[in-house]
Amino acid sequence: MVLDHNKNAEHSRERLKEILFSVTKEEIIRFQEEFVEASVEFQSEPYIDFMEESEDGIADIANWIVSNGKDFCFKLMETPEEIPHSVADLTDQILYGVADEVCLENLRSQQVSIEMKSF
Repeated sequence: MVLDHNKNAEHSRERLKEILFSVTKEEIIRFQEEFVEASVEFQSEPYIDFMEESEDGIADIANWIVSNGKDFCFKLMETPEEIPHSVADLTDQILYGVADEVCLENLRSQQVSIEMKSF
């Protein structure tokens, strides 16, 4: 599920937000957990052998890979030598953190709704 949502978002944080606003809280949580798990997988060998050496750079590359969807992830799992050394020019395509933003916005809207009901 998680990687399919990323592909459908087409590198757009706003589009991914729209997708996540249309699913249940449980699905958003599962999305975030799967995103993080996939990213962590790419932050280990043999994948990091092809990446820049900084921890932030490795995290950005792993998050960028996961942001590209399931097919892309599976392709790079089979051919890690195709992993980019850096994604410094592509950080706007990284979808990490969008699920957190959606959860916070949902929580804020629930609080406003509760406050309005108390009047």
